[in-house]
Amino acid sequence: MRFVCKMFLIGAGAACATFTAAQAQWSIGAPGKREAPAGKHRYVYLVFANPIPGREAEFNEWYSIVHPGDLVQLPGWIGAQRFRLVTSVQPPPTAAGYKHGYLMIWDLEAADAGTPLAMSSAAIAGGKSRRGAGFNYNPGAGSSGTYEAMGPRITRPDGKGPTLTDPSDNKTPRPNRYILLEFTNALPGKDADFDKFAKQRIQSVLALPGWLAAQRFRMAETTGRPPGDKPKYLTMWEAEGASAQAINGTLNHARESGAVAKNAAADEHTAEIVYWEPITPHITKDDFER
Repeated sequence: MRFVCKMFLIGAGAACATFTAAQAQWSIGAPGKREAPAGKHRYVYLVFANPIPGREAEFNEWYSIVHPGDLVQLPGWIGAQRFRLVTSVQPPPTAAGYKHGYLMIWDLEAADAGTPLAMSSAAIAGGKSRRGAGFNYNPGAGSSGTYEAMGPRITRPDGKGPTLTDPSDNKTPRPNRYILLEFTNALPGKDADFDKFAKQRIQSVLALPGWLAAQRFRMAETTGRPPGDKPKYLTMWEAEGASAQAINGTLNHARESGAVAKNAAADEHTAEIVYWEPITPHITKDDFER
């Protein structure tokens, strides 16, 4: 098996993490529009993490095999998927957002975000959800945030989904899959304009080759928990291509040509725009019970 070394920032320094070289082939997230049923809200709980140095294998085994099943058994926890940081896009879309090498996206459905989060805290404290030997629980080592969906997941206007090669084609590989997490704040007093431009921008980006879907979120109220350290708004983009660099190149070219306009009400100084690749499938409670 071949290994590659990827650099990511930790505080003021940098660390070299050893990852298995793999292609980002997994589908991304749950199918459909990802809307909550009546009386509930849809959330994503994002956990950014690094392993304890020298214990990355233990970290990945626990985080992919044990931890998802421990939490998706809880009410309101409806799905999860793991991702790995992509550092190969040059120049990086933003300087910020590279402190952690791994991401878990948990899907939550509840009347309020605090209820399922409190359940997970109780399960971890009581031992129902087992702690990972290689997970770095030291204060400041990880980061998390809860975001509420502002609307349904939006797919391409032409109806095109992920590329699947013809069964008779034995030479063409599937494109790789990625997500782009775009965390941004609105400029002071410009939230309404920010919202308007963000909606328009989704339509223009999803007309580009390789850009498949997007969903918008805002930071959620989480009673009893400190607010996350990311910007207020999140757009989660889904894309496919030969590489994240190629996908980003398509987007940059569209910006330069004017096909995709910047959000004039966005605070670019606080933005965190980073690509991630899936390293597990999206799992649900059924995957651990059937």
